[in-house]
Amino acid sequence: MKKTFFFSFLILVLSLVSVGCGNEKTAGTVKESDPTSESKSNSPSEPSTSSSGVTDPLTTNQTTIPTLFIHGYGGTEGSFSGMLSRFETSGWGKKRLTVTVQPDGSVLDTGTWDDQSDNPMIQVLFADNKNNEWNQADWIKAVLVYLKQTYQIEEVNLVGHSMGGVSSFRYLVTYGNDDSLPVVNKFVAIGAPFNDFVTGNEEQSFDALIQDGPLVISQRYSDFAAGIQQYPKETPLLNIVGYVQDGSDGDGTVSLRSGLSIGHLMQINEMNYSEEIVTGSQASHSQLHENSQVDKAVADFLWGTP
Repeated sequence: MKKTFFFSFLILVLSLVSVGCGNEKTAGTVKESDPTSESKSNSPSEPSTSSSGVTDPLTTNQTTIPTLFIHGYGGTEGSFSGMLSRFETSGWGKKRLTVTVQPDGSVLDTGTWDDQSDNPMIQVLFADNKNNEWNQADWIKAVLVYLKQTYQIEEVNLVGHSMGGVSSFRYLVTYGNDDSLPVVNKFVAIGAPFNDFVTGNEEQSFDALIQDGPLVISQRYSDFAAGIQQYPKETPLLNIVGYVQDGSDGDGTVSLRSGLSIGHLMQINEMNYSEEIVTGSQASHSQLHENSQVDKAVADFLWGTP
């Protein structure tokens, strides 16, 4: 994986055709089908624009490292089923397991694990799918402990949509340096509100956001700032955010500034961070995991040829 440190904002100028997507909701964190509490005013300084085509074929490396896909608040098996199916059709990966975590942290799985070099994919489901991010971080840990004990898995990737991205980051800043757990090789956050839904940052420029951090900080962001040294420096983060460009600030639920705020913490701590802003009607919050540009960005980041 080529380690690149860049914090320029990439806005894609190609509009994507809208397709349907199942709704997920987040309790007090990310309510994917509810309006955001943030201002819908246009930003005073838009992120810089660059083009990125989606038509070039992608050839992926094939590894034995499993990738865990973690849904958002209220999510179900349908949340990532479309993406996983498209990845299989494209030959980018093979779904091997569905792992369900109960509220008490017990784990059950269905499927067959055979340690093949086919970019194995594991779908993670929370039986209590409307619980908080602290418990979800512990449940992610429980999944990793289970995978190590049951299948001797020592390394994983994480892909989290919405609150699944928030909970994955909370896991990394809580348990990221625990040598007894599998190493997180790469992490992708999709539509994650890292600074929650606080107001007061609507007029801050994006340059100032990255250089100084958000003007108004949520308790979540404060926790992340306090724990950022626990984030494993060898784990690159790809942060994908949506921008529907319909007058709202972001993907219709999560604002650009909340989604992109984590870049400041990653930058000042010299961690491997990149971001991509996906635009168009299919960049709405609940459609990001149904977006072909997101598919390609995730697969290229996880398995693309360096």
